[in-house]
Amino acid sequence: MSIEISQETEARLAAEARRLGISVDAFLARLISAHTALTKSAHPAATVPVWHLGGAGALHRRDIYDDAG
Repeated sequence: MSIEISQETEARLAAEARRLGISVDAFLARLISAHTALTKSAHPAATVPVWHLGGAGALHRRDIYDDAG
């Protein structure tokens, strides 16, 4: 995957990676992982409610609406 970034941004990313002593690829992987972790903690996965309807069996449209034939 590739993205277009300015030369200034590329230089800042390379400088930060050098400062940390890692490759630019490893630095970008860290940034993405950190962003993903923050996003997941800010927006936890939605849970779907479980409805136990007992022995209702399969419902069809005709069971609910009068217009179904």
